[in-house]
Amino acid sequence: MKVLFSAPPSAGHLLPVLPTLQALRAAGHDVLIAAYGGQLSPYLQLGLSAVDVGDRTELAEMYEKHAPGHRFGYPGETKEAIFRLPSLANGELSRRTLPRLFALTRDWGPDLLLYDPFQAAIPLISAITAIPAVEHQTGIVSGRTMARLLAEHLRDLYGLYGVAGPRPAVSIEIGPPRLREEDARSFSTRYVSAHGSAMLPPELTVRSARPRVLISFGTVLSAEIRNAELAVLLPVLGRYDAEFLLAAGAEANGLQDLPDNVRLIPWAPLTDVLHRSDAVIHHGGAGTLMAGVVAGVPQLIVPHFGDQFWNARVGREHGFAVSAGSVPQIDEPLIHRLLTDRGLREGAERISANNAQLPTPAALVPRLEALAGRRGRR
Repeated sequence: MKVLFSAPPSAGHLLPVLPTLQALRAAGHDVLIAAYGGQLSPYLQLGLSAVDVGDRTELAEMYEKHAPGHRFGYPGETKEAIFRLPSLANGELSRRTLPRLFALTRDWGPDLLLYDPFQAAIPLISAITAIPAVEHQTGIVSGRTMARLLAEHLRDLYGLYGVAGPRPAVSIEIGPPRLREEDARSFSTRYVSAHGSAMLPPELTVRSARPRVLISFGTVLSAEIRNAELAVLLPVLGRYDAEFLLAAGAEANGLQDLPDNVRLIPWAPLTDVLHRSDAVIHHGGAGTLMAGVVAGVPQLIVPHFGDQFWNARVGREHGFAVSAGSVPQIDEPLIHRLLTDRGLREGAERISANNAQLPTPAALVPRLEALAGRRGRR
């Protein structure tokens, strides 16, 4: 079976799908990635072959065009509000991939199309060619709403090719069902943290004598913004008896006068570090949230934009997270609660166990083979 996958060029959209792609490869199927968005390095970290189907336009350009100065910030409570601006930027970027993606589909001949909800050209190609398509989610906020908004933005292209709209697609949902809405046309799988290779310092492979807290504000915010927020947080961290790891790498070299209990670490797989940590402070990105779920550690979430506010609310409602409105609101009592609240610890362990009870990505392979049907038995 040949599987063609496409997603935007960011870790948050690529890494959650990697266990599924690896399971397909391990079962003997061919997997090819359709890359785009100008920045190709994120695709190269997956260990799979990729073909550039973009026109070198970057996603940041599309946000600047459609939502100048409004990419970051509180979007609203509904899924429509969360995805409204991203649908404008990703809709146009997806539109630009269509010619090369269509040609690649014709020439390579995939039996199954696998796509991120932010890639609008794949559902269109599926509607035109009748090749089965599967939508792969990346977090607890379902991308079904995003896919619908994108289809509306590409309505003219559906009309041009004489198709009414997207075909009904199966959705691969990752992580505990209780954290998300049920979808009648879905396959559920546990969240498996995926990542590229990294050199871990030996001391991070064992637990610390003191409580250990990992701090990460993701990869989308600029280094300048992250450093400014960390600089505000450093004095608070220095007054608390715990070990704090800043997952900021070389980009945080500008931080001055780190307290003795605060340490910069190079890029490292979050889950590997969290398995030897006691808590995590982060921005609420879907990947970081789910890495904390896998590791079963309490979370302190400071949302910045997009679905991060939704993720923080879900974490609070299910008892494994607390949140703060901004980094300056993090104080010693809040850190103390993060590390000592028994209810938070039990909530984190409970949701981690829920995730571990779900089928592995390997269990999806026969179901995907069945979807491909005869096309996959060549």
